[in-house]
Amino acid sequence: MAGIAALYTPSYNSNSPWYICPNGEIIEPLDLLHTLFPNEGRKIVGDNVCFVARKFSFPILENLLPPATSYYTPGDFVDGVISLLVMSTIVTILIIFSEKLWTLLDPNFRSINPPHKKLYVLANLAKAILLGILALSPRYWAGSFRFYSDKFQGVEIKRCGIIYIVTDFVALFLVPKLPRSTLLHHITTSVMAIVVTSVELQMPGWNGFLGVAKMGILYGLFSSAAFPVNIYLALRVVYPNAKWMPVLVHVSLWTYILCCILNWSIHAVWVFRLVSQWQFSVIPLFYLGAVCFMVNDDIILLSWLVKRLRQKPPSIVKKVHENGGSKESKTEE
Repeated sequence: MAGIAALYTPSYNSNSPWYICPNGEIIEPLDLLHTLFPNEGRKIVGDNVCFVARKFSFPILENLLPPATSYYTPGDFVDGVISLLVMSTIVTILIIFSEKLWTLLDPNFRSINPPHKKLYVLANLAKAILLGILALSPRYWAGSFRFYSDKFQGVEIKRCGIIYIVTDFVALFLVPKLPRSTLLHHITTSVMAIVVTSVELQMPGWNGFLGVAKMGILYGLFSSAAFPVNIYLALRVVYPNAKWMPVLVHVSLWTYILCCILNWSIHAVWVFRLVSQWQFSVIPLFYLGAVCFMVNDDIILLSWLVKRLRQKPPSIVKKVHENGGSKESKTEE
């Protein structure tokens, strides 16, 4: 693999096959996803498509923001806000279109009751697709953080953070009757992602706001691998009695457990490091409060998945499905 610094800045080679980036890297799902950004967030060389970060610019908003500092990047913040609006628009249109098409083609989806739960299904599938694209792109993992030198990628990884939370943001406005805990979870992740875009992640250090931003990136990094859970949360509503559903429950549960262990462990190490070096402050404390809320949400979902694993199909599952899934509202994410 080429050097991490060059992963997102290919030098052009028009003779590259369509599946090879101009810098020699194989095209990943993340490259194709970034072509949805309608600015120079994409580079096309012949039939070759590879991601190159080019920030959105909006002078009116930029002039209202404080000037850049060593820890603050107003240009990246503007790019994050516009990227969120662009991706939210695309995801919303695709969800609405998919709802109409799926209703027309599939009687199982058409019979979902109450009807508003169709949007819940599609929001979870959209989230699973986007998280799956991130999790299955090795350069997303390699480019997110250089563990040996405490350096994060800049605009590239911030764009990935927007992709990570965009379905949560869209669900706040598109999916009706979300449980309160889910609403708070979506609001927390959306605000955190926007805040992270304003931080200069390539500065060394783990204390204060800089450390909080980096830990937020790592939280999303490991959480993206839990995308099978969202697949299960969606499809158990449409196909509750499918023969493959127990397999999906197992995959979802154990994937989610692994991701939670990684996230909780790395946060515990971070807190221990701050405390041992007398660097703990109010800002990490507020962040940990938000993390504890999300951990509580994780525990609720893990407990529910364990119960589903022990549940005897199909009678109980069918009954819940026919009731519109009202007994499972705590798991809707």
